[in-house]
Amino acid sequence: MNYLAHLALSQLNPDLMLGNFIGDAVKGNPKLQYDATIAAGIQLHRWIDSYADSHPIGKDTRASLRPHLGRFSGVGVDLLFDHFLSKNFNELVPEIDLEHFIECALDELNERQSIMPVRSRNFFHAMKANDWLKGYGDRQAMLRVCRSMDVRLQERLGVEPTLHQLFVAADAAGYEFLEGRFEEFWKDIRSANPAFQFSDSLHKSEAQT
Repeated sequence: MNYLAHLALSQLNPDLMLGNFIGDAVKGNPKLQYDATIAAGIQLHRWIDSYADSHPIGKDTRASLRPHLGRFSGVGVDLLFDHFLSKNFNELVPEIDLEHFIECALDELNERQSIMPVRSRNFFHAMKANDWLKGYGDRQAMLRVCRSMDVRLQERLGVEPTLHQLFVAADAAGYEFLEGRFEEFWKDIRSANPAFQFSDSLHKSEAQT
């Protein structure tokens, strides 16, 4: 799952959102590095990635994209799922409008830049400047993200990346079919989301203090 999905599964909790946002950049035990709720957000990030990778729809979508994306089909699924989420956000996350959600998320993350790893802070600046969270729902905007990622992957791995073929792969596999399957997946992950437990525990702790 990519950034929009991670943030949307954080229950609008600022610390969970921060932990979820920086999750890829944090190694080891987050409880030794961050406050409890931020650490819970990092753990939530890892849970989301594991859930998506092991879910039958995630596996099937990865296999569907592989003929065109090859070894990058897993990254392609993350991007495609964020595309579908952004495009259909108001139906899939009915409790908040996409633009309002993005405004709230960016404001909260902006206030916490000082405790972000450098990698996360740099990405935050680019994400905000290019309006990626909203742009994910538009094909051309998402393709610009894919091409930017291709450049970084080629520099880092020295191989020819394929993410610019994301929608070629999705169309070949059946774009509308994959979109419908994502909606099924989203219902499943929302139902299983442990952020509800984190939020309940936090509220109980606050009530006792």
